[in-house]
Order: sequence, then structure tokens, then C-alpha cells
Amino acid sequence: MVELSIIVPVYNGGKYLRPCLDSIVSQTYSAWELLLIDDGSTDGSSAVCDEYAARDSRIKVVHKPNGGQAAARNDGVALAKGRFVSFVDCDDWLEPDMYETMTGMLDTRQADIIVCGYTEEYAGRQKHVRADGQLTVYEAQEALKLVLQGRIGSYLWSMVFRREVVQEPMPCLNQYEDHATIFKWVSHAARVITLHRSFYHYRQLQGSSLHSYNPKNGNHFFQAIKERYYYVVAHRLLPGWESENRRLYLRGCIKLTKDLARMPGYDSQLRAVIVEVRDELQGFLPVSRREIGTKYYLRLRLLLTDVDWYVRLLRLSSAFALSKRRKDKELLG
Repeated sequence: MVELSIIVPVYNGGKYLRPCLDSIVSQTYSAWELLLIDDGSTDGSSAVCDEYAARDSRIKVVHKPNGGQAAARNDGVALAKGRFVSFVDCDDWLEPDMYETMTGMLDTRQADIIVCGYTEEYAGRQKHVRADGQLTVYEAQEALKLVLQGRIGSYLWSMVFRREVVQEPMPCLNQYEDHATIFKWVSHAARVITLHRSFYHYRQLQGSSLHSYNPKNGNHFFQAIKERYYYVVAHRLLPGWESENRRLYLRGCIKLTKDLARMPGYDSQLRAVIVEVRDELQGFLPVSRREIGTKYYLRLRLLLTDVDWYVRLLRLSSAFALSKRRKDKELLG
């Protein structure tokens, strides 16, 4: 009997695909199905998927033309037969007892979503995130607030969901579908567990879409935070929390413009995204210093006054801070 559906979008998984699949096959929990959604791979990953499926009847492969990670994940959800659903990226790997522990807690604690800690894997070093062993059970409204505040991370691969809360499809937002979707699934939950144990190993690859910020990424992140704000408003998810939802949205928009302005290779495409965000912010005026804080308020004022001066000032301040850090390092060294 299938209890857990594990969905893995595969696109040119390369040398990391086999370790990922081995870590799933080696789980101490065995009542799973593995749905490998081969998203038009061209590097031999398709054959690796078929090889693993031939070895284990719990593994199923879908070969499809490239449509992006969100579409592949949606296809996996449509095929899922388990009571629980989880997602794994094809270049990452899992601790052996991840699913036994997490699914067991969902049942014993009568919860609908569980979120674990993880380890960021860099070349030659690791960084443990939320790995102090703490266990907390939240009621739905509190969990939703924490997700919107960023205090519970919006990473699909760190979570296991009961199938019934996985309702809305993920939009194609170039790595930000998590940000635009998880809060909706949390809104359907009765309880959410956070378990600060590092079960998931998140490989940090140079050149990946998460580390190569481009205009499309910036625009897609903007669409994701817009989706959060307007969905909460339209569905009246958090009565009495309207001002905080607005504050988070305004600050998120302003921070995005700052990040885009400071990107290496800043160009007219990045400027166009900043202008789009500025135009959105104009619809929220007036905005007070007290509402968003002094730093954000001053940035907003400059952004609304002159986009190019705003960008120039942020780039100068960033360059100055970098130069100062280098000098301090030389003095200490």
C-alpha cells in the first residue's frame, strides 16, 4: 500500500541524480512510490530514471517535453496515490530516516504538514539550518503567519504534506513557485509541525537558477509576493492581520528593488522590473515611516522620486561597503 508519494522533477540531473535516488531507495520507511518526472532531459538522466524504475516497482517514470519545474511538480501531484506527498530536487539527498520520522509525526501529532531542518552543502563546507532538535506544533493561523513572515521557510523539499491540503497548482515562476504556493497549502491545514532536524541535504551549485539572478527571476519573485498579498486579502485568511500583511508586502517589494539594483550586470531589463515594482507601490500611497520603518521609508521615497538615482545610490553604497570589508579583512589578516 502506498502511503507516501515522493515527486522528483528531473532535468539534466547529471552526476548528482544517482546519489539522490539512492538516498530515497535507502529510506528506512518503505511504503512509498517515487514519481520521476523527466522534464525533457538531454544528458542521459532519462536512461538513469528508467534504470532505477526497472529495479524497483515502486518507482514510476514519466517522460515529457521540457516545461519547467513547476509543471513537472504539478504532473507529479496529479499522479500521486499516497496519503502524504513530498518533493525532492534531483541534485539533493536525504538522511535515511527522514520519511519514517516525518510521516510518523504527522500521524501521532494529528498534523497536516511537517517542516524539517536542512543542511546547505557547499564545496568543502556545510551550513546547518534549523537543526537544533526543537519540535513545535502550531495551529493553522499561527503557522500561516509564520510562513508569511519567513519564520517558517517556503521550501517544498523540506516538507511532507497530507495529500488533501495539496490543492492549488503551482504557478510557473522560475524557482519561486514554492513562495507562491506553500502558504495556500498551509491555509488548508489544521496543524503544522516544525522539526529542527537536518534531514535534507540541499546542494548549492554555482550557476544554478537560484544563484544566477536575472530579470526573469526578479520578475517572478515579484509575481510570487504579489500572489501572497492579494490571495490573503481576497480569501480573508487572517482577519485582524490586514495591516501586517500590507507591511510585509510593502517591505518585500522595496527589498526586491534594492536587490535588483545591486545585481552585477545591472541593465535595462533589471531596471524595467524595478519600474514595475515602483508602479505597484504607487497604488499603496500614502505610506508612513511608522508603517514600514525608517530605512524602508527612505528607500521608498527615493525610488518614487527617481529610479535611476535610487539605483545609483544603492550601487555606490554597496561598492563602498564591499571595499570597507576588504580593507578590514586585510588589516585583520
